[in-house]
Amino acid sequence: MNPAEKTLLVEKALDTEPGTLKPDTRLNDLEEWDSLGVVSLIAMLDKHFSVRLHPDKIRALATVKDILDQMIEKD
Repeated sequence: MNPAEKTLLVEKALDTEPGTLKPDTRLNDLEEWDSLGVVSLIAMLDKHFSVRLHPDKIRALATVKDILDQMIEKD
């Protein structure tokens, strides 16, 4: 999966318009970065990448790039 496809997954999880998020987008600047957005993100990471984030890692997410860095594909 390429970076654009991963970004699209984040946009869908956060319910933002396709093409609006960039790696340097600050999550705290997004209206969608709320408790529902976090839950949606957690579900997407688990479903597509089998990634389960510890609460400390979730709190440390600051940018879209931080999310993309968690999206490591399993063989």
